[in-house]
Amino acid sequence: MKRLFLMLLIIAIASSILLPAFADRIPEEKGPRYIGAMQVVRCKEYVTLRAEPYKKAKALAKVPLGSVVYNCRTIREKKSFVYAEYEGIAGYILVNYLEKAPQYEPAVTSAISGNLTENEIRDSGDVVLDWQDYNISVLASHEFRKEGKNKTEILRIGCFIDGEPLWGHTETLEVFSDYTMLRVFVGGTEDDPMVMLFDGGYGLSQLDLLSGKERWVLQTGSCDLGDGAVSAVGENGNIFIAGTDGPDLIAVSPDGRVLWTAEDNPDLSGPVEIILNENDIQVRYQNSAAEDALILAVFDYSGELTEFTAVP
Repeated sequence: MKRLFLMLLIIAIASSILLPAFADRIPEEKGPRYIGAMQVVRCKEYVTLRAEPYKKAKALAKVPLGSVVYNCRTIREKKSFVYAEYEGIAGYILVNYLEKAPQYEPAVTSAISGNLTENEIRDSGDVVLDWQDYNISVLASHEFRKEGKNKTEILRIGCFIDGEPLWGHTETLEVFSDYTMLRVFVGGTEDDPMVMLFDGGYGLSQLDLLSGKERWVLQTGSCDLGDGAVSAVGENGNIFIAGTDGPDLIAVSPDGRVLWTAEDNPDLSGPVEIILNENDIQVRYQNSAAEDALILAVFDYSGELTEFTAVP
């Protein structure tokens, strides 16, 4: 990215005009009718998500047995149905085919925009990203904080031109897992880099490098990315992500569309590294049978697992 300082300022100003403002995000008030995440049970293959709370209403989607629906709420009109959201589609499902699944409930997450200095970021946690190209840089730190019984993760990100703050962002997440659920990495392409923000309770967001504004978000409710433990970005900007306990591998386009999801393999967990080769994708996993060895899984660029072997 060989841009002059003046050009960077011009682009930053243009970006702030063209892109929608990044709104601060606060935890949503759930209300008395909120049930939370629920799992499909007691059906042969699937249950129908309908446009209205009636058995003959228009079918919107088939929700397979074992799937999880989110943001479920009771409704006054029909107690036999609940409002639910599945893969970004909102509708109604018969309550008899659902049971509460608190283990899948998205964590409470919040976000605040505001400039941060380099010292504020470095002094507030472990540095997890220190990226620079020409005179623009991105710095981020991660912190676990415990107050009484409450534990939170905090991720602070700052972008700088010649060391001067351009934009800042602070992401906060309640901790319900033993895994780190807040991550940041640089995506996009070499000529148009972007800041990628992963929040296990919210989703995967792409932030404009020069304005910090959200270009798109792939929300957790529409695509489960687990804890997003490892990631890699191809030259064309495609993003590849795997979680500690799954999914095994998901490909996301530069504009936030899920390209494919690899079929889950129960023998694969604890991804360590994703390596993008010309003709295949290699993912190294922890080997539960041998501490000093790994499992190498090789996928083609359609998401099919083609090789599975233990390696030193």
